[in-house]
Amino acid sequence: MTKLKDSIRRISAIILDMDGVLYLGRKPIKGAAKAVAFLRGSGKKVIFLTNNSENSRLTYLKKLSQMGITASHEEVVTSGQVAADYVKKKNSRARVFAIGGRGLMAEIRKAGLRIASPKKATHLVVGIDRAITYNKIDAGLQALLSGAKFIATNPDNIFPTSKGLTPGAGAIIGALERSSSRKPDVIIGKPYLHAIRFGLRILETRPSETAIIGDQIATDIKAGKRIGLTTILVLSGVTKKGDIARVKGTKNEPDFIVDSLEGVIT
Repeated sequence: MTKLKDSIRRISAIILDMDGVLYLGRKPIKGAAKAVAFLRGSGKKVIFLTNNSENSRLTYLKKLSQMGITASHEEVVTSGQVAADYVKKKNSRARVFAIGGRGLMAEIRKAGLRIASPKKATHLVVGIDRAITYNKIDAGLQALLSGAKFIATNPDNIFPTSKGLTPGAGAIIGALERSSSRKPDVIIGKPYLHAIRFGLRILETRPSETAIIGDQIATDIKAGKRIGLTTILVLSGVTKKGDIARVKGTKNEPDFIVDSLEGVIT
């Protein structure tokens, strides 16, 4: 644990995942708010970066506030926000058909992008959608068959809730991959680096002076390793102790493992 404390002292910024790190569904994880306050009090820059595109940044701010965690609008980053930014920079006149929650739709509109019907869309953006239907998947397929670029917010097959694991955006993306025989042209969220780089620009830090704390080896830790962040795995979400053996000695082995975010400061 001394090595972890020494590592935390040396870094200047922390990228915090949210689901499974700060909360499970609507249930706060014990000690998470205390840990965030401690890190801020130690002079660390903090941002909250989630692969989940379902909600708007304002919704996440309210959720964090209810759990005793103060954050600014700029400190919350969602894969939906980064996806909209990516499409806007590639084609400011893009016409977008989206499958996802209200947060994803809000970010697309906020970016000034036009919403289009499937067959007229230049880009299909897909995130988690808890109201997914066969008709929505069919509409996404029609967009792809019409030549739309395939943008996935994140590849998470599952994500943790207070009731256990539930299907993630990857389940929807997988259905579109199989039906269209096309893989996404771009995946925005972790373990891919678009969202991480977006976060580093906000923090104005280099990877060598930044840590990422997350609950998934396949996304949070893998992304951190790819870009050179200090990686800290918490066991309060998707990954459990029994899962660690399979990555021990591999390039995706976390630098540090703690039971929960509170373990970073104790």
